[in-house]
Parts: sequence; structure tokens; C-alpha cells
Amino acid sequence: MRVAALTFAVVTLLLISCSGGSRPAAVPKPTAYPRVADPGTVYSAIDSLPLHIEANTAATVSRPSENWIDISYPAWHVTVHVTLSAVSPDNIDRVIANRTERMALNITSQTSVDESNIESSDFTSLLLSSPDTRSTPLQFLASDGQNWVVSGAAFFDDVAPDAPVDSLAQVVGYLSRDLRHTLSTLARK
Repeated sequence: MRVAALTFAVVTLLLISCSGGSRPAAVPKPTAYPRVADPGTVYSAIDSLPLHIEANTAATVSRPSENWIDISYPAWHVTVHVTLSAVSPDNIDRVIANRTERMALNITSQTSVDESNIESSDFTSLLLSSPDTRSTPLQFLASDGQNWVVSGAAFFDDVAPDAPVDSLAQVVGYLSRDLRHTLSTLARK
């Protein structure tokens, strides 16, 4: 009789524990970062510029001033600000040094930086990727060594200073792809 009572107690406890009666109600997992739509890889030349520069057709291009181009991706709240600087042999080194210093100031000392050298028919470019830098994760500097210095940075308009960088990673990947194309097709007219 003791064995039967013990068996009954064990079976009852097992049934209760398996029934889920003592578990808390299921709670949904936190919402994941939304997937960002790939804008595709269709590029076209930007009109009315002294240089041949191509941008993704999914972006909006504006020209706030004669030497400044904005390539905006409104859905992502990011704009690539591009500066075209006409230079001479007398000031090209000074302009490049100024742009290099500006790029360094945009990167914090704790950030890892990936450098890519990109060649086009007329220009040599440096693309800096610093994924831990939330507001300006991509910056570039290009020169034909004679008459032009082209520089720029991708700037997120509304990113919080403490936003998780992995929430921006997909967009930074698409922007990097677009900037690589832009720099590899950059040419004098």
C-alpha cells in the first residue's frame, strides 16, 4: 500500500509539472529590429556637375550649394554629404590634410576603423568605415592628384547617441556598397 501511495504521488506530481499550471503565462519576445529594404543597385550619373559622379537611383539628390551635393535616403534618415573642391598644385596638400583631419575628428578613439582603397580611372579614394560611430559611420576622401578633391560622410539625421550599432548595420552595409560604386566610377569630365 505504501508503494501504491508513493507511485500515485509521483505520478500526480509529474502530471502537475507537465501540465504547465505552475508556469507563468507566455510572454512574447522583444521586437527585433525591422528588416531594411535593399534599394537595389541601379545607379545613374548626377547631372550638372563638373565631375562624373553616380548615385543610387533610390536616393534623392540635391545641390544645396555649388560645391556641395546631398545624396539622401529618406526612408533611412541618412544623407551622404559630398563636397567637391577644385584645387591647384599649390593647395591640394593643404585641402587633403584638412579633410583627413575632419575625418579623424569624426571617429572616437575607441572605434575600430576599416580602410578601403578604391581606384577609378581618374581618382584614388579612401573609404573609412567605423561601424561603432553612430552618426557618421562612413567617410571618404578622393583625389585625382591634380584638380579635384572629393570628400564626404554619411550622416544619420536622428540616431540616438546610445542606439545599438547593430540596428544600423544593415543600412551601413547598403550605403557602403553604394559609396564603393560611386568612388569606383568617379571620373573627370
